[in-house]
Amino acid sequence: MTINLKLQLHLIPRSSFGSNLRNQMGRKWDTLSKQIRTERDFVCDICNRRKAGRAQTHLHEIWEYKNGIQKLIGFECVCATCHSVHHWGLSQIQRKDMNMLFNWACKINKCDRETFRNHIEESRRIWEYRSDQDWELDLSYLNTMGKVKGSSDSGLVIKMHRKSR
Repeated sequence: MTINLKLQLHLIPRSSFGSNLRNQMGRKWDTLSKQIRTERDFVCDICNRRKAGRAQTHLHEIWEYKNGIQKLIGFECVCATCHSVHHWGLSQIQRKDMNMLFNWACKINKCDRETFRNHIEESRRIWEYRSDQDWELDLSYLNTMGKVKGSSDSGLVIKMHRKSR
């Protein structure tokens, strides 16, 4: 059962832990992040709250998982709260207020608690399935954006492997 919600969990496969785009791009990430967040006037794409300043909004990657390829397909400018919901598992590890995040997600999605609880369960099942696979990380979307100047990366495909449990 697929639940269509505005604010969703985006649980990345276990094999991708620690290999985020920020680490791959280095300083270019800061430039790209600032540029996109500035273009969007520091407004959260999900809840529409405007958060002035660098630390108040984040750039979140949107991924597609298909045929063994984890492909970057876009970005969202998000407030810290919406970003914490996207990264639900990390938020739990960081001991964030999960009840507040749960209530926030229900409010933004205009859904009841059971609906969002079902979304969490479905997201975890998908995460388990994806975590049992090897993935190639395809960052070619960056080449089409024209945002990151001076990149010598061609195709930007990185092989990721399952980590033992």
